[in-house]
Amino acid sequence: MSGGTALAALFNTLLVFLIPRLVRVEDFGYWRLFLLYAGYAGLLHMGFADGALLRWAGRPLEQFRHELVPAMKFLMRQQLALIVPASVIVAFLLPSPMNVIGIAICVFAVIMNLATVLQYGLQGARLFKPVAIATATPGGALLALTFLWHLRGTPSFRELIVFYLIGWAGVLVYLWTRVRPRQGAHSSESAWSLGKTCILLGWPIVLANGGLSLVQSADRVVVSSALPIYDFAQYSLASSMMFVPVAAIAAVSRVVFSHVAAVEHEGRARVYAHASRFLLLAWSLLLPYFFVLDVFVRHFLPNYVEALPAAGILLLGVIFLAGIQILHMSFAYLYGKQRQFLLLTASALLVSFAVALVLAIWLRSLVAVAIGQIGALALWWLANEWTLRKTTGQRWQDRLRLTSVFAWSAISYVVAIKGAGTVGLRTLIYYALVAGCLVFTCYPEIRIAWKVLSRASPWTFIYGTRE
Repeated sequence: MSGGTALAALFNTLLVFLIPRLVRVEDFGYWRLFLLYAGYAGLLHMGFADGALLRWAGRPLEQFRHELVPAMKFLMRQQLALIVPASVIVAFLLPSPMNVIGIAICVFAVIMNLATVLQYGLQGARLFKPVAIATATPGGALLALTFLWHLRGTPSFRELIVFYLIGWAGVLVYLWTRVRPRQGAHSSESAWSLGKTCILLGWPIVLANGGLSLVQSADRVVVSSALPIYDFAQYSLASSMMFVPVAAIAAVSRVVFSHVAAVEHEGRARVYAHASRFLLLAWSLLLPYFFVLDVFVRHFLPNYVEALPAAGILLLGVIFLAGIQILHMSFAYLYGKQRQFLLLTASALLVSFAVALVLAIWLRSLVAVAIGQIGALALWWLANEWTLRKTTGQRWQDRLRLTSVFAWSAISYVVAIKGAGTVGLRTLIYYALVAGCLVFTCYPEIRIAWKVLSRASPWTFIYGTRE
């Protein structure tokens, strides 16, 4: 999964900087607008896929393979019932080019949701190698097709959307061949009965996931509606610079949930404590990623220099997003606290939209919007930590320690940016300031990471092991 995530991060990082270099600023804005609203396509399965994951998590594939065909039948009928009328409405009511983007999102929703059910089947069975390949494929296909098209002309946002759909269609075909749902025994449960069961189980989760996506992208939604497409393109590039850590978060969350589901209750608090400090350690060590981005954008994407201050601020919020998506969501679902998590998500969503809207309209500043987004994520993280305290075993001293390290790393990050102008000197200043604090706070996690890395053969990372 680490290899697949690294490959996906490589592809998508290249795309983040390749596409704005190849297309006009406005075309990049419309492309990012498609990606923004396509991110909510998962809401259209109404919790079915998430309920299926809870139903299958931790079980071998052979125990539930017979349920995959009824699951796919139910989901296909459900998607067509929703997507066909939605496409007609979008085609006639939205102006160009928004109607093109709307129809493309409807097509994408069908492909992506079908692929998600197959992926969740593999994920629930803890078969992560094909999940990793599926993670990397859309970005790789888009990168290859965009490069080939560029050899004959400048791509527009329409071509980019088509290439993206082709990549996801390839993922669907690949996952079908790996899961082989038709090889399972015939299920006595009807597609309707299975679908109803999974939706009842998963609707709080999909709403919470949708809320997570909305909170995470509330600033972009507001900027897309309140400011010109040029400003949205700048802010969207700033947020897309977070793709590498966000992709890693998504991958880790897939692995953590299925494995923690197999751990007994007594061991989960220990897992949570270690994982919290691991996330803090990884975030703090990777903050200098922005120093490289700063130089790259100034040299190769001079039209997007305005995006850099917002990007530097948004990277500070990755630690809160990681804690919410990897730990809070997993523990809330495992302990049946979906509705509590959903309520907090709805509250965070209202705060995020309100703050972003006020700052965008009042100050019309991308930096102000980014600062407001970080504040909303921090409040949401604190609320989740307090609500789950009995489940996670975290005390106020633990949370104070984590927030103190966050504050010191953030201060060191700002000092490095203000105190030096080169990547090397900034990185040296930053690590000199944070090294002692990280060793003192995360020494057990550093030892665990060192033991894991020192025992792993290079062939383990290339081929993996059955263990």
